[in-house]
Amino acid sequence: MGKYLTSTALLVSAIFLTACGSSGSSSESDHSSAVANSSEASPESQKEEGIEEAIVIAGCEVDQYQADMLSKVNAARAAARSCGAEEFAAAEPLTYNCPIEAAAAHHSNDMASNNFFSHLGSDGLRVGARVTATGYDWSVVGENVAAGYDDVDTVVQAWLDSPGHCRNIMDPRFTQFAVKRVDVSSADYDNYWTQVFATAK
Repeated sequence: MGKYLTSTALLVSAIFLTACGSSGSSSESDHSSAVANSSEASPESQKEEGIEEAIVIAGCEVDQYQADMLSKVNAARAAARSCGAEEFAAAEPLTYNCPIEAAAAHHSNDMASNNFFSHLGSDGLRVGARVTATGYDWSVVGENVAAGYDDVDTVVQAWLDSPGHCRNIMDPRFTQFAVKRVDVSSADYDNYWTQVFATAK
């Protein structure tokens, strides 16, 4: 099936990305997007007896892929890089945040359940409103979304290869992070990813 981007028409197979960032208390602006592909499932963390082991980061119980993605994003932030024509110095590592994970989960579930791909939710709301609804009082917030990627390494690399997504990952204003992937069998894509970046007031 052909895929397209928010601002540019493009044909690709099974992958779609888009990025959004905002600053201040209410305004939001879309960034450019890019595409890539992948197909590998993330392994689950297991105890010796084969029972799933809880992973806790900054007080949040997370899945292995969430811990892996935080590590990959922080590894990317640890080195200077170009995001398109914009140069970024190395940035401080992000910490995982439970409330903004709820905003990421809400949007990934919404896209999967209602078979759409956009920063605009089925309720007409964007990332700022979703984060506010969690009770997190933010000063700056951003969002990357993707669909069709089953592997943390390749979705992070695709985001880094896209200037808009890369800017969100490298933005030194952001201090906190969360991600949610939702797998689905009854939509155009096999899975939907939402990354949320934020800084509290």
